Amino acid sequence: MGTIRRLKSGRWQARFRDETGERITAPDTFATKGDASRFLAATEADIARGTYLNPNAGQKSLKAWAEEWLARPGKKSASVVRDRQGLDVFMPSLGNMTLTSITPLHIQRAISERSKEASPSTVARDFAALKALLNAAIETDQLGRFPIRGVALPTFHPPERKAITPESLMRLVREVPEPYSALVLTASILGLRWGEAIALRIRDIDFKRGTVSIYQVVEELEGSLRIVSEGKSKAALRTLAAPEFLLNDLKRHLVSNRKADIHNDLALVFLGPRGGILRRRFGERILRPATIRAGLPGTTFHVLRHAAVSSMVDEGVHPRVMAARVGHGSIKLTLDLYAHVSDKADREVPAALQERFSEFL
Repeated sequence: MGTIRRLKSGRWQARFRDETGERITAPDTFATKGDASRFLAATEADIARGTYLNPNAGQKSLKAWAEEWLARPGKKSASVVRDRQGLDVFMPSLGNMTLTSITPLHIQRAISERSKEASPSTVARDFAALKALLNAAIETDQLGRFPIRGVALPTFHPPERKAITPESLMRLVREVPEPYSALVLTASILGLRWGEAIALRIRDIDFKRGTVSIYQVVEELEGSLRIVSEGKSKAALRTLAAPEFLLNDLKRHLVSNRKADIHNDLALVFLGPRGGILRRRFGERILRPATIRAGLPGTTFHVLRHAAVSSMVDEGVHPRVMAARVGHGSIKLTLDLYAHVSDKADREVPAALQERFSEFL
């Protein structure tokens, strides 16, 4: 299948054609003709099994491959920014190395260095981007083995989230100054992401049908804002039935704060102090002081999403319904990350078991 020739140095060179017909020169020369022949035979077997890797592949640097990977079609802007931030921390130590030269030891050293200056959760987030990058290198046949096998991350214990009771939630809503109380209530009841909540338009609230629809999101990337007509995933675009008290509060909000635009279906429901799109600094400037006054310090906007799911758990809502309402494609993601079982729900279990088994006792 290939050719062998003797070089002036006395060593032997092997050449062959891969499955695409490209002529490849073996990356190394051989001391004997027999060694070269055995290399060609092994290569032919790999091509027949579909396990062949171009010996010249993987010679680009990690930095060059990262730029190519980040620029691939279909990758969302928010994902590009997040992944670039994670990868950048590894570039000083790994960026100039070729893909095939990177070993688990190199990566472990980079992780250890990163752990000296960042929290375990941040290290895990950065590592996720590197892992995805190297996975893509394997899928594109630039690597034959996974170079992060056996790499250990610093131990991370996520903080225990305390359940937010209906009473404490409403106390928080009352502490949030106008015109933002309805925003906090909407996020807490419907479990909306920040970008979904601030992208709501007047047309997205159907008071007759009693629904709120998520058709667009706001992205804030490196200080720039834009509205995009797509969600985090296909499941993120959804229509939610809303309780009457929430619809009443949204109606109050529109009449009190958005009266001039109330007939403009495309107008946003919630706006910043100067009439523009709300920015994430809302959390520090408006929400954080309100949480302190309400006795709920540490409650971020994202925690309100957890509160919404936990409320559904307490009310016995089916997991598939919960996942659909918060825009998840996976039930497991909803239950693992967001569902918090309250003490009240746990105390109801013994009574339910007592009733279930009472007639057999």
